Amino acid sequence: MAPLILYNHPLSPPCRLVRLVAGIIGVDLKIEDVKDVYKDLKTPEMLKKNPQHTVPILEDHGLYISESRAIAMYLVSKYAKDDSLYPKDINKRVLVDQRLFFDQDLFQRIVNVFTPVFQGKQAEPSHIEKANDSLETLNRMLDGKQWLAGDQVTIADYAVANSLSVLEFNPNSGVDPTKQPNVKQWLSRVESSHTKCGEVAREYREALKKVLQK
Repeated sequence: MAPLILYNHPLSPPCRLVRLVAGIIGVDLKIEDVKDVYKDLKTPEMLKKNPQHTVPILEDHGLYISESRAIAMYLVSKYAKDDSLYPKDINKRVLVDQRLFFDQDLFQRIVNVFTPVFQGKQAEPSHIEKANDSLETLNRMLDGKQWLAGDQVTIADYAVANSLSVLEFNPNSGVDPTKQPNVKQWLSRVESSHTKCGEVAREYREALKKVLQK
């Protein structure tokens, strides 16, 4: 079977989540890098594939899926050897879903803190406060727990950890997840849960360094 196609941007954290999950479950992806996300995704061809004109976009033999968390859910549900990363049991799955919805808001708060570094600006104090509030919430979620949703690692752990890793590249943002003890310990567990985590993180760091150097 031909590999699935991922329309990707090397600097996109959502794209990175999809590559990570695919790598963990052993799904081959043909990577199609989008050079200009503001232009290339608005062609008639690409708008048919994703009216939102965003990346990532997964193409699975005529099926087009956008939104990184939805793609991760789909990949595990269809291609993983078991359901450990995204349980079929509704009582277990709903906990993963809840954390993924939490991550959507968390990521946006982190973006508001992170993006000013590319413009040579400081993040607004209100954005810093909101991001730190989310970290405190995350710390409470992890109180007495090894993982975010259940007794083993899931796509929720990978999604949230992926969002937090963006902060590494703006160390002076005023938002530091390692100051939350439960979060710090959990991040270490996530990073060591699979070799793909380190591999994908290195690729991202190399791509970002090139941009920051410019």
